Order: sequence, then C-alpha cells, then structure tokens
Amino acid sequence: MQDYSPYNEIEVYCKATECGIGDSLYTSVLIGDMQEAAEQSSYSLGYGTDFLKENNMCWIILRMHIEIERLPKWHETFKIRTWATGLEKLYYGREFEVYDSQGTRIGKATSTWILADWNTHRPVIAAKRPELPPAFIQSEEKVFGMNCPKIDFPDKSEIAGPSDEPVIIKYADYTELDRNRHVNNSRYTAWAYDALFKSGYDVTSVKEISINYNNEVKQGEKVELYISENDGKIAVYGYKGADTKVFAAVVKLG
Repeated sequence: MQDYSPYNEIEVYCKATECGIGDSLYTSVLIGDMQEAAEQSSYSLGYGTDFLKENNMCWIILRMHIEIERLPKWHETFKIRTWATGLEKLYYGREFEVYDSQGTRIGKATSTWILADWNTHRPVIAAKRPELPPAFIQSEEKVFGMNCPKIDFPDKSEIAGPSDEPVIIKYADYTELDRNRHVNNSRYTAWAYDALFKSGYDVTSVKEISINYNNEVKQGEKVELYISENDGKIAVYGYKGADTKVFAAVVKLG
C-alpha cells in the first residue's frame, strides 16, 4: 500500500460575511471549511471530486460530531487539519482538528462518509470498482477515541402531534442550493441554529454538536424543524413531507 502523509492541512481566513453575533465564525461555515479540507485531502489520496465524477461517483457525508473550544473570530487566520482513518465495510472515517494562529487547538471533529453512485446515491462497494485506488489510511488516530456516533431519529409523529406547528420552516431556495442543485449539508447546521435561536436558546454557547444526514433536499422543497429537549440534550429534527427524515442535530450548551 502506498504511504501517505499522516494528515492534510489548509489555512483559512475568517471573513466578516461569515461571522455572526460576537464576530465569531458561524459553525455552519466552519463545517463547510472542514469539508473543503476533506475534499483537498481526498484529492491528494486519489479520491478527488473530478476523478469520482468521471467514474460516476461522489462522496456523501452521513454524520459528524464536533466539539468547539471557541470559534474563529473575524480577521483571524486558522488551520484545519484532517486525515482519513480508512474503510470499515461501506464507511469511510475522517477526523479533523482546528488550530488558531498560535497553534492552539480550538476544535475537533469526527465524521463518517460513503462513496455513492452519482445518480442514485446508493453506496458504492469499493471492492467491485477496480478503477478506484487502493483503500487508504493516513492515521488510525481518532480525536474522540471512537467512531462518529449515530443519533436516534424518531418519527415525526413521536415529536409532534397533528396540531403542533414546527418551530421554523426552511425552503430550498436559490441561495440554499449548492453546485449539485440540492441543499448542502452544512446548511442543515445553519437551519438547526436558526430553530434554536428562534426558540430562545443561546446559540453562541454551543460547545458540541452531533448531526446526522438522512435525506437530501432538492430545489423548492420545504423542511419543517422541531425541537425536543430531554435529559439535558437539545435535539433539532428536520422533516419533509409527511415523515421523511432529513437531518437530526443534538447540541450541548456550554
């Protein structure tokens, strides 16, 4: 097996247009930056976006867990370090660390991905695709010492009764769509924060967030968001239609 660098790293400048209250970077933007780092890392390992698209494949993220010591501030330059932990069955693991300009770690994350067919989004079995490079691993280190957790996602009927209104409704309008013409998963985090903010929670104090991605949202579709609080955990669930589960996010306030 080919030897790879133990990690890849990108440098990011925090812009005013990416910041919110307190001049802190939006968590949703940080997640987007992490995915940019992941794409560049995958490219260096032979699994870049262009190569995959040529072979009718794409990356799909299934879940992510993030812990935040503090968010980067406006004008700040920070680094995102990422590495691939390998393949288990259909699932690819990827870890992240965020460092400020002094080299202090200010955040970390773990994530789970699949390779999928570009058109159907069904999982690709790597062993059956000879055009793929050998399965890669940069480091076995996991920032939380475990794989990314899966969230228990209840049916809509378990969260809301027939007469209960959603906390907020989001639509897949033009500025919510990405290059693939669906809502990018990083926007789900922004939607979750909007629901929490509307419900009176102090979103600037979020220290942990776990988010699972279940279904894509296409142009013109709407997603209803509901909040549930139990055992000190605050969960935001997004549904479209009668009971299609879109995403689930669980946050911990500091």
